[in-house]
Amino acid sequence: MFFLVMFIITSSPGLGHSLKTKTASDTRAPVWRIDLRSVGFTGLAPKQETWGLHFRPNPLCFADQQVLVATFITRENVTALARRDQPDDPLPLRLHGTFLDASTGKVQASREWPITRPRGGIVATGGGGFAVLVPAGLASYSPSRELLKDLKLSSEQQSHLWDIHSSPTGKSFLMEYHYPEASFQWVDANSLQPQPAWGESMPGVSISDSELTITRDTYIKSKGYISEVLVRSRDGPWRAICRVEPGMGEGCGIPQFVSNKVLALWLPHELKVASTDGEVLSAISLAEDDWIGRPLYPSANGERFAMTVWAHKGGSTLLDISYHRMLKRIVVYDIPSGHPIYTFEAKKRQSKDVSGVAVSPDGSLLAILTDGVLEVYQLPSSRDPSGSAVPTPK
Repeated sequence: MFFLVMFIITSSPGLGHSLKTKTASDTRAPVWRIDLRSVGFTGLAPKQETWGLHFRPNPLCFADQQVLVATFITRENVTALARRDQPDDPLPLRLHGTFLDASTGKVQASREWPITRPRGGIVATGGGGFAVLVPAGLASYSPSRELLKDLKLSSEQQSHLWDIHSSPTGKSFLMEYHYPEASFQWVDANSLQPQPAWGESMPGVSISDSELTITRDTYIKSKGYISEVLVRSRDGPWRAICRVEPGMGEGCGIPQFVSNKVLALWLPHELKVASTDGEVLSAISLAEDDWIGRPLYPSANGERFAMTVWAHKGGSTLLDISYHRMLKRIVVYDIPSGHPIYTFEAKKRQSKDVSGVAVSPDGSLLAILTDGVLEVYQLPSSRDPSGSAVPTPK
C-alpha cells in the first residue's frame, strides 16, 4: 500500500526499513519485580467517561536514571468533615506515588495526594524533579520530593478540562479545555506560569518543549479530503510536513513527538519516524492482525521509544459488538539506528494486558506494569552490523 504521497523534505537514504516480522525476543528474567499490593495498590480503575476528562497519564515514569515512580489510585473510607485549613482532607480518592530504586526495586518513599476525580499521575520534568498532575491542577516537586510550586485550576477550569499533554522531556504542558469550544494553554513545568490561552481546533495535538503538531483533513471541492500533518512553534505559523491526496493511501497518520526534533506518525498497522522538517528517517510496517497501540513511550534523551502491539479479538460490525484487545508484544525502537532493539513477547511472559510502560532516560531500562505487578528489564545497548542486539555488559 502506498502510504505517504509526499513529505515536504526528501526521505533519508535509510528509509525502507520495514518490520514485517517479529524482532528477536529476549527471554531473560526481569532485573527485578515488585507487587504494588505490598504498598497499597487495590486495583481501583476509573470508569470510562464518554464525555469530559480524557486525561489518562502513564502510571510509570523515571524521575531520573536512578528513580522509577509508580502511581495508582485508591478509594478511602472517609468519616471526618473537612477543616477550613485543609479542605481536601475528606476527599475519598487518593493518588499514590511509590518511588523505587530503579536498579533494585527497593521502595525509597511513598507519597499520596487527595484528588477530586479518579485521574492523576506523575511526569518527570528533568534532573530528578517531577510534576504531579491531577484534575485540580499541577504541582512541581524537587528530587527530594519537596513542593516547589503549584498551579491550581478554578472550578470552571476543572469542569472544562479535557486533557493535559506533556512533552517527551516533561518540561512543557499543554492544558486542553472543551466548552463551549476548544481552547489551549501552554504551561512551563519549571515556573508553572501559564501562557495566554488561545482558541483553535487542534485534532491529535502533541507537543515538544517548543512546538506543536496536529493532524488535519482539509476538504477541497475538486479533490476531496487531503490529509496533512502540521507543525509549528507556539507563536509561529503552521507548516505542513506531510500531505496525502485523496485515494492515495490511509493518510499521514496521527503525529506524536518522541523527542524535541522527531515525530512518529501513527497508523493502526504502520509507523513512520520523521524529523520536524519532514524528513522520513525510518518506517515500521506490521501485519494486518497486529495493531500498534497509542501512545508511544519515549526515553527522555530522545533516542528510543517503546510501542505496544495488540491483537483484536471477537467483535462484529454487523451486530455492533466491540472487540477486546490482547497484548502481543512490546517493542523498543532505537531512533538513531532505525531498528527495533528489544521485544517483550507477551504470550511467553503469560501477559495479556499492560497498564503502564516506561523507558529510562538513557534508554537502558524498560519498566512494565501489569495488574499491579511492576517489572524492570535491561535493554541492549546497541546493534552490531548484522542487526543483532548486543546486550549491555553486566
